[in-house]
Amino acid sequence: MRGLRLGIGAVLALCLGLPSLAMATPAAAAPGTGAPSVISVPDEAMLQPADLGGVETMPAADDLRPWLRPPQPCALYRSAALRGADRAVEAVYPVGDVRPTVLLEYVAVYRGGGAAQYLRELTRAVTRCSGCTDTGRTWQVVGTGIAGRHSLLLSVRETVGYEGDNRVQTSYVAVARTGHAIVVLADIGWEIGDGHEAVVRDLAPVAVARAAVVG
Repeated sequence: MRGLRLGIGAVLALCLGLPSLAMATPAAAAPGTGAPSVISVPDEAMLQPADLGGVETMPAADDLRPWLRPPQPCALYRSAALRGADRAVEAVYPVGDVRPTVLLEYVAVYRGGGAAQYLRELTRAVTRCSGCTDTGRTWQVVGTGIAGRHSLLLSVRETVGYEGDNRVQTSYVAVARTGHAIVVLADIGWEIGDGHEAVVRDLAPVAVARAAVVG
């Protein structure tokens, strides 16, 4: 498993967690924010084995793509100050007869309009003509509306090393908003292999529907 964790609109027209098994408190509005008061993200807000063909998820390792929790490329994201409860899980997901892939799912609940603000900030950052490059990673928009109106599908390319070999690895990342929650679902591939766009497209709507319980 250590090999898995190597370092989960108009603008387009111009260019084309902390793991916890605790249940959430009831989604009552936090005073003055209009946001649900969520202490922790519950099990039912995350992808379930039934969604993954029987595959169990586990708490995501701290070193498994922390920069996807949530993605904040190429900009200063003021919405980070409004981020509250969050959670990340990972799964080894079968995608063929040869090798599986690694999925990373992250759900965060924001105060006030923080979730909408975050998605606006992300969209501005990654729709700069051909995308953006930050800390050696190149981000590009692959699609929009893949998991509802407020969603993006991104590709992330970076050079990785494994057993003396270097290559460009591509991960696929869906980012979506449901109410006050942001959902990130990434297929980061296996070892230095690429992720799978089709897997993210298939599972992202399911992940967003699950996360709606805290949104």
